Amino acid sequence: MKLKRLLAGIVAVAMTVGMMSSLVLADETENAPEETAAVKTDEPEEKEPEKPEEKKPAETKAAEPEEKQEETKAAETEDKEPAEASKEAEPNETEEKEPAETKPEKPAEPSETEPSETEDKEQDQPEPEEPSDPETNEAAAPEGGVPTEEDSRDSKDSVDYYGGVKWTFNETTGVLTVSPANPKKTVAMPDDSSGSYPWVSYRNKIKKIVIAKGITSIAEMAFNNSCDNLESVTIAGSVANIGRACFAYNENLKTVSIGSGVKKICNGAFAGCTGLTGIVIPKTVTDIETSAFTTCSNLKTVSLSNGLKTIGNYAFNACKSLTRIVIPKTVTSIGDHAFYNCTDLESVTINGVKKIEDSAFSDCTALKSVSINGNACEIEKAAFSDCTLLRSLSLKGIKTIGKGAFEDCTCLSSVVIPAGVTTIGDNAFRDCTYLGSVSIPGSVTSIGAYAFHYCTYLSKLTIGYGVESIGECAFEYCIYLDAISVPGSVTTIESSAFSVCTRAKSITLGYGIVNIDYQAFYGCENVETLVIPSSVSFIGTYAFQNMYKLKKVYLSKEMKALFNSPSTAFSGCPVATDPDGLVELKDNPFKAGGKTVKVKAKTVKKKAQTIAASKLYSKSPSTGILAERVTNNKNFTVNKLNGNITVKKKTKKGTYKIKVRIMSTGNSEFAASEWMTVTVTIKVK
Repeated sequence: MKLKRLLAGIVAVAMTVGMMSSLVLADETENAPEETAAVKTDEPEEKEPEKPEEKKPAETKAAEPEEKQEETKAAETEDKEPAEASKEAEPNETEEKEPAETKPEKPAEPSETEPSETEDKEQDQPEPEEPSDPETNEAAAPEGGVPTEEDSRDSKDSVDYYGGVKWTFNETTGVLTVSPANPKKTVAMPDDSSGSYPWVSYRNKIKKIVIAKGITSIAEMAFNNSCDNLESVTIAGSVANIGRACFAYNENLKTVSIGSGVKKICNGAFAGCTGLTGIVIPKTVTDIETSAFTTCSNLKTVSLSNGLKTIGNYAFNACKSLTRIVIPKTVTSIGDHAFYNCTDLESVTINGVKKIEDSAFSDCTALKSVSINGNACEIEKAAFSDCTLLRSLSLKGIKTIGKGAFEDCTCLSSVVIPAGVTTIGDNAFRDCTYLGSVSIPGSVTSIGAYAFHYCTYLSKLTIGYGVESIGECAFEYCIYLDAISVPGSVTTIESSAFSVCTRAKSITLGYGIVNIDYQAFYGCENVETLVIPSSVSFIGTYAFQNMYKLKKVYLSKEMKALFNSPSTAFSGCPVATDPDGLVELKDNPFKAGGKTVKVKAKTVKKKAQTIAASKLYSKSPSTGILAERVTNNKNFTVNKLNGNITVKKKTKKGTYKIKVRIMSTGNSEFAASEWMTVTVTIKVK
């Protein structure tokens, strides 16, 4: 210890001597220019020492503070030397440690380097102690995104980590930002089924949520019903899924920006966000799932882009402020109750949809216009029921009209059902009280029970040849119907199908009908004559009851034999008590032959040509006919109902012989004839 103290004293003395020598040399060097300067200038001597810049003052200035520090230390050492020397036998431990830390080996170099090394150590010391919060350190360390203490001190943000997610909340602005803990990676927000997300403690302070780039999905119920002051949400395009109920029931949420990249808006994502007034769905979104925007009662505008495929059940249910919706052609299905009870919705345009599910637009009481341009679209049960102001209905590309599809659309005035529709379901247009006209194409095979029941203002009805069955009560209480015509393609008229059509004056039944069921035409009180085709083999009880003006019924020999005595089928009709009221149809002496018809090739090249039956056949008596093609030639089609033949476009020149089977449907005098085959010649020149 004595040796160390002695060495320290020697070093200190040496350093002091060295410093003094340096100062003397510096003074001598500076004196020479001073004299020269004195000769040339009259400036005072005090300012001369500031001039010499040739000696690189930057280096001298950098070392100056260190030298002064060492000089001070040396002076202190000199002052203490006598005392230390007198106490060699009793060394002080504290004093021994101070020179031990310096450990200089050279008199000049240690004074310049030692303080800088010490400063480096002092700067490095806080780093190991920096992650003072153990939870922060553990969560962030794997992702390499741990903020420093300096960052925390300089920022007003509260920063924390949740799995691989970093969330930052600024209490001044009220902005909550969710981003990847590692900016170089993408990450999905982990779900917490209990909803105990770490930012819940700030829920009453959050005004805006930013889901930053790099987040791939938003966790379910992440911000559900917890952000009372939330007004705005911005979602980056890196997000693929907006999680189940993640923003649900935040009633003050007014604006949502969904980035291009989002593919799915999951169940109930924005349900009950009553402050939301508008939403734009980008073209990357393919699925809007169940109840995604249900009960957003102030939502006025919804923009859907091409790319969307499905709109889920109850997706926009009870969005009572929504006024207009256009469904893009890429959408394949609209879920049940999707727009149910949107009471301000006035206009709906649907393009390309294949299925409109149950009650999709039911109870849209302000709906006035519906335009559907589908692709073999199926309109399911009650899809537009109770749309009480609906007046304009355009249906194109429809395949089926389901049960109750337009039930109680009381202002609907006319319906043209397009070719291609195969079924009209039960109650499809029931209680459409102001429906004035209906046209049903031959593509329809069945008209369901109560399909047009109680359409009290229906006056014009066309049923195309091709319909096979008319359901129970299908047109019951259509009290303004002027005439009833049932084509021969129908085999069964079910019970009460045309019951209480009190205004109808005529009923025409086509050849081919087999069964007329119970009360089928009950109460058609203005019909005076009736021809029952010879194809009918069954007439049910009370089928024509209370037809108070029915005096004449023409029917086949076989059917007349069943009604020689009064029958309940005609109960309440004059014909029932008049022995001359039932008239037996005569056998039909129908004869027919084929004709030759010419068609211009130039005309056929541009457009298909239809040739009327009157030019194709010679027939007697002149009654209605049915026809079937026998010759298998794709260039020609034969209309079954009237026997017309159509020559297809671009049929080549030539003479074509076509075999056709025809028959007479009969009239009030004659029964239907048997089938016969004729040959028609068509020349394309």
